[in-house]
Amino acid sequence: MSMRALNELGSNAELLGALALWVVILLRLPSARRSRQQKMLLIAVVGIAGSITVYLDPVTAALNQTFTFAQSCGLFMNTWGVLSSALILDFVLAAMSRRRPWLVYGPMVVTIAALIVLNYTIAPHAGCVTSEVVPWYSPFWWLLVAAHLIGTVPCAVLCVRYGRRAHDDRPLRTGLLLLAAGFTSSSLFWCVVLGFLLARPAWLGALFPLNIAVTAWLMTAGVCLPLALAARHTARDMLALWRLHPLWRDLTEAVPHVTLDKPLGRFRAVLGGPRAIHLRLYRQVIEVRDVLLVLQDYVTPEATEAARHHVAAGNLPDEQIEPAITACWLRVALQAEKSTATPQPNQIAPGSPTHDGLRSETEFLLAVRRARTLPTVRSFTYLPEASRPATPDRDDRDDRNAPAPHTR
Repeated sequence: MSMRALNELGSNAELLGALALWVVILLRLPSARRSRQQKMLLIAVVGIAGSITVYLDPVTAALNQTFTFAQSCGLFMNTWGVLSSALILDFVLAAMSRRRPWLVYGPMVVTIAALIVLNYTIAPHAGCVTSEVVPWYSPFWWLLVAAHLIGTVPCAVLCVRYGRRAHDDRPLRTGLLLLAAGFTSSSLFWCVVLGFLLARPAWLGALFPLNIAVTAWLMTAGVCLPLALAARHTARDMLALWRLHPLWRDLTEAVPHVTLDKPLGRFRAVLGGPRAIHLRLYRQVIEVRDVLLVLQDYVTPEATEAARHHVAAGNLPDEQIEPAITACWLRVALQAEKSTATPQPNQIAPGSPTHDGLRSETEFLLAVRRARTLPTVRSFTYLPEASRPATPDRDDRDDRNAPAPHTR
């Protein structure tokens, strides 16, 4: 691949990465406002996003046409870069509970002022500082590179440190390590700048846009991970809500007084925001559980034991046994409720998941819904003692079959 093609590839990836990063930042704003740490981290990411954005060709052209200050060979970009480094360093100190705004933003103002002064003094004939007219040992370059590295390197180390501590929270650990990789890539960019100033290889300069693009996409992945997990949880709640609806509908029609609000249709139930869908699923699970507690009184302990023996004879997998038992006695309870039988307190509790929580409750109830279609459950019937046909005892049968005594 030629250097021109490599530069063009990096520029396109850089533009798309910057757009994706800003979209993710806007999507994270509502949740970040509720957490100070997330807010500070997002501000640091905004600093990186701003540094990337001002180096995009369309943005640079727009700035040059709008601001006189921006025409000074990238002074606007360099100023914003120093500001972004200050935002990142402020986040690091806040995370370490050592935040000192004056210690961060005071040197930032001095650094920006020094860059502006150096820009107009060390290259008066050229009009601005460029790599062609100002050598690598100029304090302008070292001050600019140091300002960026002082912000990005500690932030990368901090993200790695906290990411390694998050052993039990895998998504948090992955997100922090992705952000650490993004800050490391940003630090690497300024090391590449130093290498280019020292050796001036053309191929190294062609890597600038690609390096910035890698930084943008790594930061996008790190910031986007909570959004992806939230979208996954919402999709799982929607699917559970959709699948659980037939069981919920059958049970609440039998015991309608357990519903708090007007029942929604199956399609309308899965429409809405993530919080609304989660609350509907939670309420639906609670209502199904309430119906099970009500219908439990319509079956006797003998019926529950009969269901257990019937399921045991069906050779079902272990994970289907408890849901199938629940489906069996639920079948009997619904029939008894429709026949207006008188409920009696039943001390045998219905089946339940092995772990508490909405997810395990939902999975168990979905297993009950699936178990209702099993042939083993469909073939289960139970008649109470009072409804069974009377059968004579063995002694009575023997007496009736015995020959009549001889009489004289």
